[in-house]
Amino acid sequence: MYLGPEFYLPSGTAARWRALQRLGLEKYGVWLVPTPGWNGYRPLSIQYQYRAELGIWAAVPRTSSHGLTFNGRDMAAIDVNNWRALAPWSESLAWARFVALCRIVGFIVDFVSPQELWHIGDPDPYTIPAFAVVTINPGTTRMPEPEEDDMPTIISSPIGQSLSIGGVVVPFPTPDDVKSTKSTTGAPVQIMETTSVMHSSIIAAAARQDAAAAQLPIVVYAQGGNGTVYIYEAGRIDYLTEETVLHDLLARGAQSVTWPQGEIDSLRKQQQGA
Repeated sequence: MYLGPEFYLPSGTAARWRALQRLGLEKYGVWLVPTPGWNGYRPLSIQYQYRAELGIWAAVPRTSSHGLTFNGRDMAAIDVNNWRALAPWSESLAWARFVALCRIVGFIVDFVSPQELWHIGDPDPYTIPAFAVVTINPGTTRMPEPEEDDMPTIISSPIGQSLSIGGVVVPFPTPDDVKSTKSTTGAPVQIMETTSVMHSSIIAAAARQDAAAAQLPIVVYAQGGNGTVYIYEAGRIDYLTEETVLHDLLARGAQSVTWPQGEIDSLRKQQQGA
């Protein structure tokens, strides 16, 4: 079944995937999405291409679970791009929630090597499950909302700290600014620890309130890298090879951040598949 550009699934897997998306939205307010690229069903020609590009991070052609068989049995697979959004302040909690939701609808997790937490499998891809119509009552299962919509939150990640309040996200210039920030009204101040990628996504989402800023990607520099510059846009990170493009983006007010090289490499592997 066609579900989007480069995204095809058998009928049973498609039903489980839609059920998984719906449960994630109803319980945690997160609409799960696949990693861009051939990260559902993967044609044999693409399996060869990914193996050539990614080495051991892509399965040997004809053995990949993305090819609808695995270890001699039927299997479909999906790479899920944003499972960490189920609890962006805690990867372990996000993983626990992701595993629980997957098991409800019949997906298996953590079954390939090297380990790929984003990679889920369906061992019964051609049977449409009856429980695909299961419902969750958001009124009894959704996480409680803060009492105040404008509760201030300090967002912390390897790229620094930002203050989020009233839908506005403002980066702290220095650590001293963080220490000097306090509530004088007695209102609670939340602290959320997250990854560089998620922090940048939050900043970008806030910036999208400005129509002009919404059209610009984020310029990403690699901490401890080799000088390569990247652009981050719509959940993807790609190489930025044209110096003139870099100068133009910065001149137009594009945001720039520095991420650990390991986080950049991990995100690119998710994009390109297993």
